[in-house]
This record gives sequence, structure tokens and C-alpha cells, in this order.
Amino acid sequence: MRVASWAFVLAAVVGAVGVFLPSIELQLAGKAVSRRTQISLYTASRDRELVRKLVVAYHASSKRQLGGEVLRKVTPHVGGRVRGALDDARDAMDALDDTSDDDVRTAAIVFTAALAALLALDGLMILLVFPQMMRGAFRRGPLVAALAASVLAAAIAVALHIACREAIWQANDEVGRTTLALAAGAYAIPLAALTGLGAAIALLVRRGGAPLSPAPR
Repeated sequence: MRVASWAFVLAAVVGAVGVFLPSIELQLAGKAVSRRTQISLYTASRDRELVRKLVVAYHASSKRQLGGEVLRKVTPHVGGRVRGALDDARDAMDALDDTSDDDVRTAAIVFTAALAALLALDGLMILLVFPQMMRGAFRRGPLVAALAASVLAAAIAVALHIACREAIWQANDEVGRTTLALAAGAYAIPLAALTGLGAAIALLVRRGGAPLSPAPR
């Protein structure tokens, strides 16, 4: 149980840090040119044309619906501020779905909102599990909320990875050779999110199989 909780918390931390790590880099002969030619998703959110291409690629991903569908089944089991945070994050994903590929200005705003939602979800995941881990007592309610947050975070993270990969493929296809490539951040974000999702499932399974929180007196 402790291993799964640490994996969950660390995955959330890595996922948040990954937003600021280089996700796209310029390459020559298979090697990165310099740090100045590397772009993080945070930096990309300020480039309207790049954001437009990422949104186009996002729309081409059928996996973007995964988070919304599962979240609709899980959200009713949580309440209060946690549910409000999950609803806000889902609204960000819905806004991405509704954004026109040609509406560059709106795309930039919505893309930034999606990144903010991902960071907020990572923070929420840490707040839900870390205090319980320190106490050594796990309650089902917060774990269900953590699972819901991790599902949506994974959906956003995978969609962002696919968007980056598709945008790079299109750019390289236009010039006829490989000049752009995915960098560490593009891999760290989805891997961390999927690890967190797996850890959240493991926590709930273990919580359901044994009374891990002390019985009230």
C-alpha cells in the first residue's frame, strides 16, 4: 500500500514538472541543436500558430473522450471542493473539443486552460493521497476522488502527447526530413499520468480488500 501511494504522489509531481520540461526540440543529424531550440508545453501555449496545430492534432485523437466518459461515472461518488475541481478540469477538456481549428486566439486560451487544469489535477492528487500516506490511514472517499482526478489527468496527458507527436509529424512531412522530435517532457507527462492512474487503481483495490484506516471509537 505504501509503495502504491508513493508511486501515486511521485507520478503527480513528475506530471506537473513535465509541463515545464522540453516537449519539442529542433534536431540536426539526430541530435538536439541547443536548449534554446527546445520548447516546453508551457512555452508552446504562448505560440498561437503552434497551439493551432496542436489543437488540430488533438481533435484527431479519439482517446480524448476517455476521461470524460469515465469521469461521468466516478464524479457522482465525490462531493465538495473535490468535485468542483474535477468539474472545472472536465470543462477545460470540453472547451478543447468545442474549439475551432481556425480560431487561433481562442485555441491559445483553451490550450493554456487545459495545461492549468492538468497542473491543478496533479496538485489535487497530491493533496488527496499524501496526507493519508503520512498518517498511514486510507479512507475510500479520497481514494475515489484521487482515481477520478487521475483518470482525467491521464486523458489530458495522453491527448497532449498525441497532439505533439502529430504536430511534429506534420512539420517534418512538410520539409521532407526529420527536423523536429519529441523531447523528455512529451514522454514524462503521459507516462507519469498513466503511472498515477495505475497506482490509484491499486490503492482502491487494496483499500477494498483490507481495513486500512483505523476504526472509529
